[in-house]
Amino acid sequence: MCLLLVLRGRFDGHPLVVGGNRDERTDRKAAPPGLFVGDRRRILSPRDRVAGGTWLAVNDRGAFAGITNFASAPVLPAAPSRGLLPHLALDQDSLDAGIVAVQRAVARAPHSGFQLVVADAERIVVLRNAGDGLETVEWADPVLLITNEHGPGELTPRAMAAAVASRATADQQLSGLVPLLSDRGGDGEHVICKHGERYATVSSSLIAVPAGGGAAPGAELLWRYAPGPPDVTRYRNYGNLARRLAPEPE
Repeated sequence: MCLLLVLRGRFDGHPLVVGGNRDERTDRKAAPPGLFVGDRRRILSPRDRVAGGTWLAVNDRGAFAGITNFASAPVLPAAPSRGLLPHLALDQDSLDAGIVAVQRAVARAPHSGFQLVVADAERIVVLRNAGDGLETVEWADPVLLITNEHGPGELTPRAMAAAVASRATADQQLSGLVPLLSDRGGDGEHVICKHGERYATVSSSLIAVPAGGGAAPGAELLWRYAPGPPDVTRYRNYGNLARRLAPEPE
């Protein structure tokens, strides 16, 4: 994913609002959001069909994880897939336990560079692996934006202010993020929505995470997913996946 934006604490019913674009080779296949059943938690995520991981996910306790590559960090050919880390972080019973699980995984086997965001209603934490050790950043600001080229607070796109301006509802907030995720750059601006024959923005996600992750009756998960550049690809509604977070009856 090229860009990840997280808003925390805007809406009582939706503690987290997320927008993100995934940039990747156009021939790398992916699946839309679906259920991932871990050892401890039930998780919703789109899936990379090559390595089996994901670039962003939500679990049944209302926690979120999203990952970007780190363009300036070395790529290790034999390293584990970074896409496995969001599932690992969310397949735990607390945010801290997820952070520890990722720290242990990176200590066991060197990974190529990444920035992993884990968040819930109370906290946003960024785990940065720039090739010289894993750094853990507690992000106090309720707005976080990272890209595969920029760490927290390093980039303010021209559409940022309008995108993060407060809206009346979480649904309206998601709609407000679309111009940012669709920005094709120009005038020296960072290109957020990429078009190319071999490498492009291959999907875009808009998520409002309800308290409890949407597993509880009456909770409404908002999830819009575009399987292509969002300036030319229609977002589809995947919010009804929330029912799959509920435990299956025995």
